[in-house]
Amino acid sequence: MEDSMKSVLEKLKLIDHLTTELPIEKYEFVEKLRRNVDQGDTGVFLSPFEAFSSSKNEYKGTVTFDSFKIRRRRRFFDMAMNLAVAEGSFRQRENLLIIESTIKGFRSVFILFIGFMFLVYTGIIASFVSSDTPGDPGWFFVPFIFIHAAIMFGIPYFVMRRGVARMKYELERDFFYMTK
Repeated sequence: MEDSMKSVLEKLKLIDHLTTELPIEKYEFVEKLRRNVDQGDTGVFLSPFEAFSSSKNEYKGTVTFDSFKIRRRRRFFDMAMNLAVAEGSFRQRENLLIIESTIKGFRSVFILFIGFMFLVYTGIIASFVSSDTPGDPGWFFVPFIFIHAAIMFGIPYFVMRRGVARMKYELERDFFYMTK
């Protein structure tokens, strides 16, 4: 089931892959990446005061000698709302470092959001359909409820999708920049 969910998220562009080849030694790059990453958890709700931190680092997460798991640090007045997380591994092949990354924009907390919103809209539509009030214009509002539901489900989707594309671009740029 996990593979089918992953393939659906890849088709929806909520999971993307990035392979980067850099002319640098693995040890040197890992040290540079560690200097640019604040150690910490990549969870959504675990650090509510992170935006007030005085750190100049752009990323938060963990970096080991063979792998990494990072996300963009939250900044004060940053409207990007980037929740994407990048996980990856390092391989050295001759004089090239190969970084294979997977960028995930879908977080499990959105399953609760989707479930709750589905129940709310199902309840609203059921109440309009089952209304027995004579002269009730309830049927008139049902199309507007569907439009509202499409917007409420569509906005988080496009925010997550944009976060994945933005994280992919920024990772590629920052990885290249770290080699200089």
